[in-house]
Parts: sequence; C-alpha cells; structure tokens
Amino acid sequence: MSELFSESKYYDSNLFGLADILASIKSLIKQTHYLSKEDQKQLIDCCLFAAKAHDGVKRSSGEPYACHPIKVAEILANEVRFGLVVLQAAVLHDVIEDTDFSKSEIADIFGDEVACLVDGVSKLEKDKNISPQELQARTFEKLVVSMEADPRVIMIKFADRMHNMQTLDALRPEKRRRIAQETLDVYVPIASRLGMFIFKTELEELAFRHIYPWRHRIVKRLDKDNPKRDKIAKSVEKTLSECFKEHDLQVSIRRRRRNLLNIYKKIERNRSKRKPLENASIPFIIITETNEDCYRALGYIHSLYQPVFKKLTDYIASPKVNGYRSIHTSVLTKERRVINFQIRTKQMHGVAESGIIALWREHNESNKNNENAVSLQGRPGDKFIRRWLGKMKDLSGFSDTPLEYYEAVKRDLIDFDIQVFTPKGEPIALPKGASVIDFSYYIHKEIGNHLSTAKVNGVEVSIDYKLSTGQTVELFTDPSVTPKGSWLKKIKTGRARTAIRHFLRSLPEKDLIKRGRKEIVRYLKKHNTHYQHLDSMLIEVAEKRFKINLDTLFKKVALYEITRSEVRKSLQQVTFKDSFFSNIRIKVYNEPGVLARVAKTMGNNKVNIQGIHLPDDMQTEEVTLIFKIHLDTVLQLEKIIDELKALKSVKSIQHEETTNETNYSH
Repeated sequence: MSELFSESKYYDSNLFGLADILASIKSLIKQTHYLSKEDQKQLIDCCLFAAKAHDGVKRSSGEPYACHPIKVAEILANEVRFGLVVLQAAVLHDVIEDTDFSKSEIADIFGDEVACLVDGVSKLEKDKNISPQELQARTFEKLVVSMEADPRVIMIKFADRMHNMQTLDALRPEKRRRIAQETLDVYVPIASRLGMFIFKTELEELAFRHIYPWRHRIVKRLDKDNPKRDKIAKSVEKTLSECFKEHDLQVSIRRRRRNLLNIYKKIERNRSKRKPLENASIPFIIITETNEDCYRALGYIHSLYQPVFKKLTDYIASPKVNGYRSIHTSVLTKERRVINFQIRTKQMHGVAESGIIALWREHNESNKNNENAVSLQGRPGDKFIRRWLGKMKDLSGFSDTPLEYYEAVKRDLIDFDIQVFTPKGEPIALPKGASVIDFSYYIHKEIGNHLSTAKVNGVEVSIDYKLSTGQTVELFTDPSVTPKGSWLKKIKTGRARTAIRHFLRSLPEKDLIKRGRKEIVRYLKKHNTHYQHLDSMLIEVAEKRFKINLDTLFKKVALYEITRSEVRKSLQQVTFKDSFFSNIRIKVYNEPGVLARVAKTMGNNKVNIQGIHLPDDMQTEEVTLIFKIHLDTVLQLEKIIDELKALKSVKSIQHEETTNETNYSH
C-alpha cells in the first residue's frame, strides 16, 4: 500500500504529521474492501489532496486536521458501505469551509457530484454583522436545503458529528458542553426520526457524558452494579429459551442495552420512589426468522407471563412513519417485575437499529456495479425521508427569520409520540397533545389557514380536538375562515405556530392592533376584572414593563409573543403602585346571615371596607352586594376572591380596580 501513497500525484513527504495521516488512510482503505482497486486508488488521491489542503493545521488533540475527515469517511464505509463519490465528499467535507479551495475548483478536480455534496455539508462563512446564534440558524437552514436535494448529505453530516463527539475531550469544557447540547437538541432527535438508533444512542451518551460528567459516571456505575436485576433477567431468558426450544421456534433472545441518559431521566422522574433504578423494567429483544414467528413468540410469552394492560402495540401490522416494525409488549413476572419485549425479524431488526443507514446499506450492496446510484424513490423508507425533509425545507418559506425557523424545527424534532392517519391511510407522526390544527398544518399551510371543521374516525369534531394514536382525520376548509390568535394556545407543533404567526403578521397593522386589544379585554372579562382607565394603564404597562409602545404591545399580544396573563399581572402592579381600591360585586343567594359571612371573610383578610352598596329590593331570591375595599397586595385580593367563591351562598364575583373617588352609603 505504501507504493500507492508515494505514487499519488498529491503525495508530499513534507506534509505535517504524515505518519498519522498515512495510518488514517490505511485504516480507511481496510474498510473499503468492497471498492475496486481503481476506486481505492482514487480515494487515496483524495485523502492526500485533503491532507495538502489542510497542511499545517492541527486539531485540539494535536493530530493533523486531515485525520478527522478521513475518519469521517471510514465511519461511512464501515456503517453504510457508501461508494467512491460519498467517501470522497466525506474526506473533502471541510475543504471549501476551511481552506482557499472553492466549490468550482473541487468540481474541476473531483466532479460536480462530489462538489455539491461537500458544499451541502459546509457551514456559512462567519459574518461580523450577524450573531453566532443567527449564523448557526442560517447554516442549519442551508443544511436542510442540501439534505432535501440529496439525502446522502445527512449521512456525511452525522458521521462528521459522530467523530467530533468522540474526540471532544481535547476541547475546553465550555465548548464541549455547547457542542454536546447542540447534539442533544438537534442531531439526536434527527437520528431518532430517521430511525438511526445506533447513531442516536452513541451521540446521546457522549453528550450526556460531556454535559453532566459526574452524573454520567454515577449512572453508569449504578446500571452496571445491579445483581438483583441480572438474576431476574437470566431467569426470564432461561424460561423463554426452554419454551421456544420445546415448540421448535428459532429465535435469538437479547438483553436490550439501556441508554444511560434515559436511565438518568427515569431516575429524575421517579425520585420519590424507593430504588427507582433497581425496580425499573427489564428490556429484551426477540429476533425471529419470519413475521409469523413474531406472533408465535408473542403467544408463548403471554402464556408464560401476565400481560400488562394496554401495553401491547403491533408496529408490524401498522409500521411507524420511519419504517420501524416490531411488536411491543410488557409482562409481569411472579415477583411483579415488569419485563418489556420488542419482537421482530432479522430484517426488521436491521431497520430498527439503523433506519436510513440500513436503507442505504442495502441499496449500496445491491448496486455494486453502480455504487454511487442515488435513486431510492418509491421505497417506503425513502418516501418518508424525502417527505420529512421536504416539510422541514417548506417551513423556511413561512418563517420570518432564520432564528424562528431554527427554533420551529428544533421544536418539531422531539416527542412525536402519536401516529394518526389521513383518509388514504398515510401515517402522520405528531407530538402528544397535538390538535386537528397541528395535523392540518402538517398536511399543507393553506389547508391550516382555512381549516373550518374536521372528522375523526367519521365523527365531526372541533378543530382544537386533541388527537390520539390510530385515529383517522378528515379535514374540511372554508375560504372565509382564517387563523385566530387563540389558535396559538391550541397547538403543539412549531410548524403550526410559525404558520399561524406568519399569517397574523401579514395582516394590516391596524387589524393586528385591534385583535390584540380585544384579546386583553376578553381575558380581563373572563377573570371578572374591569378597569375604569384601561388604555392609560396599558400605556404605562407597555412603556415601563415591556419597554415598547402601546400598539406594539397589542401586536405582540395578538401574536401571543406576550401572554395575556403577563399583561394582567402588570396591570395589577400598576394599580397597586400607590393606594389601591377595588369594587367587588358579589351575587349571593338571599339567605339569613349572608351579609355577615361575606363581611367576616373581608375582615379575616384584614382589608379596610370603605363602603357597602345594597340593592333597593332585598326581597328577591338573589341580590348583588358591592363592597369597596382598600388592599395592600395582589395576593390579598386573590385570596379574598378564592375564599368568597368557597362560600355556598356566593353565586358569582366580579371586581373592578378603581380610585378612591366613589362613595357608598351604608
């Protein structure tokens, strides 16, 4: 192999760290045994070209920078068996970004396909006129566009992130934590959505170790040192092995590796429980030869152990949107310990572990005469990937800033726990608590903007109806219907939130101001609150509390960028700046002693009653008493209202903040 290096037109014996670079290339070539000798020779040329481009540059660990992109290519060769074009792009993935070579120069040397992949992975140039956060958001937006155009960009980016995470120890603690947090916020959820659980698990654990090093060490020790759990697990494995052998069922029984970050989260959720880790469920994977064997294995498991109610999910009959297929079930042992099972075939297991990686590996191995073929269109896994990437890309079209886009995408990457269906049976993944509105905006922005009503499983429902797994949703639109600010309270997805705000911001300014004022007045009325000088008080709230003018306050309330409860609390603080008086209107049932009980409640809270107004006709079944009181704090008023509501004689309460001008006769 040494001759191949020295014969390369890019070989330079004076390269910094040449021995390390050549060792990295040898390691890469060992993983590319599936390539032809000619392709391997071209890959070596590419590695030495990259080494020359990055010559003299060191990583924080001290090794030559070129060792990093070569390792990225090795990860792709080992995990996905990509052909020459993708491996060259991986080796060159930092050249456009970090050296003087341009995209056109890369295209001239290695071809347009390689150059486009390299450009897709490259970050945007730093600009002193924009913040680091906005640069990160713009770079992510560019990456999504590139991934949608060619999904192979995803794999290069993930291999790059994987190697960076594996070598984080050489960086400063602050930088390590920042990169690790970004990995948890963005890369781990994307890996989860694409079913890349091998990448997801390692990235998650590396991020956990760098963000919480002490907690990571403790959890790792606790998980390793658990003899009671191990004894139960071995007993279950022995019982199942004997049962499957007796019934001539060929299966593989595996303890599923527990993710350390998930263990930590479980400990946090169950702090109040005794020994939460020791008593946690024990996970197994059962791998069979055929689909039929999956159901046979399920039957035998349920005959041996008591099934846990509502813990059986059949993802073989109804796969997840990313192509995941398996049967999930939970059972109880005689010691009342929960055992979780995932039952699937070998082929399903490959997809369950690797997702898009398994799809590409299978594709690459079946196209050995054309290793760089991109077309996977029409296959279920690819259809999901391309649609999902397309949805992420469209979101930028109705985001008003790159930061808004980035935050919306991050929000939509996590917690997609339910799966619902279109009338044609297409599965759609949404977060728990998502409404029909969320579903409509996932289908199309214009459908969401004119959504009027819907049917779920054939039954008409309101548009804020909360969806559940397995439901079929049919949407109906009306051109006269448009989004309202109140919809923002009824949604879960960043996509719906961004689209609704985009529509509201497109309204004439006077309409948005009018909507915001109406929202505040409606909210105050709902809380039985009325102010005599509302507009002047709102001016003070806008200018002193939020540092904006009144019209901007109304617009932000209409867009739910400032909540109505924040405005109400701020109004109370304005009211209590000096002396505060409140008129409390109390509708009561006209019973003996009712006035005394109400007055006693006031007295118990140490308020000064300035006056009481009684109705002229005290012979009716219901009467309204008006108390003018002086208070010292907001909490005092809220406590009085709560205690008055608790009185059986009280039907309703309203209160109005006022000045000390109104007098009542006793």
